[in-house]
This record gives sequence, structure tokens and C-alpha cells, in this order.
Amino acid sequence: MSNLLQPVCVYCASSTGADPVHMEVARRLGELLADHRYPVVYGGSRMGTMGALAEGALSRAGHVLGILPGFLERLEIAHESLSELRLVEDMRARKHAMLNNSSAVIALPGGCGTFEELLEAITLRKLGVHSHPIVIVNTHGFYDAFLALMASAEQEGFLSPGLGLYIVVDTPEAAVAVIAAQLP
Repeated sequence: MSNLLQPVCVYCASSTGADPVHMEVARRLGELLADHRYPVVYGGSRMGTMGALAEGALSRAGHVLGILPGFLERLEIAHESLSELRLVEDMRARKHAMLNNSSAVIALPGGCGTFEELLEAITLRKLGVHSHPIVIVNTHGFYDAFLALMASAEQEGFLSPGLGLYIVVDTPEAAVAVIAAQLP
């Protein structure tokens, strides 16, 4: 793994989403990260956009670390072809391990788990716990409502304006370009 760059954590879903573009974007992101020699750190599932991300990276001989709570492994959703699969106690331990084993974060569209992971990463960056670049891939405007909520929090004085806690892009190519520009 010595010729690899710094690992990138990707938050995504165990569901496919209603629009097939979500699976395509996840797979493409995995391919691009592998092509650029960034190891992928993700939630360890073979299902949904998580599986597509891993398959994309693995198809290009990328290094993929999956971090999965033991109870999910028992449900047989673990991806079995990863470079490495680490089992952890619970979802909290998974979030901690994913962030601590990476140097940057990319969030794809997802559900409650993805939102929780993304918001925790943003909060911890705001508090100075980490300085990871955070990139949100806003596929087909998926995160528009989230971005409006964050803007509302700023307007209402709950967030300081102009913190620059994350960067929003529309494509996986743009996400990888941001990561490449921000990681040393």
C-alpha cells in the first residue's frame, strides 16, 4: 500500500436509490479514487451504492477498507472481496473508525445513516477535532434541501457564516479534483 495516497472516506447508502444514476455515480467515484491511488474507506456493505462504490474501486485494483458493525456482518451484507474488512462493535464505532482511518470525506446521496455521518464529520471539523476536506456530491440536486437548511441555520445565527466546512460539487470527477487539490 506504500504507493497509495491518503485514504478517502466515502459516506453512501446500502440502498440503490430510485434513480439508477446514484449507482452509476457511486461506481464512477470508486473507479476515480482507485485510478488516482486513493484508498477507499467505507461502510463495508456489498449492497446499494456502497457495493457500487467498492466494485468500482476494486475493478481498477484499488484498495478498499470496509468497516462494518458485527451485527450487520451477521445479516450477510458484508462485501466479501474487499482489500480489508474490519468488524466493529456498533454504528458509533463504525463512524469513528471510518473518520479516523481517512484524510478526507466524500458524501454521496443516502439516507439517515449517511446524513448522520456527514453531519458528525461537519460538526467535528467545526470543532477542530479534524481538518479533513469534506466534499458533498450533489447528484441531481439531492442535497439542495440540506444546503437550504444549513443556509437557514446561518441566517438564524446558529452557524457562523462563511466557515467553509464543506465543498459542494455535482460530479464524482469534481469531488476527486477537490480532494486532490486539498490533500498534501
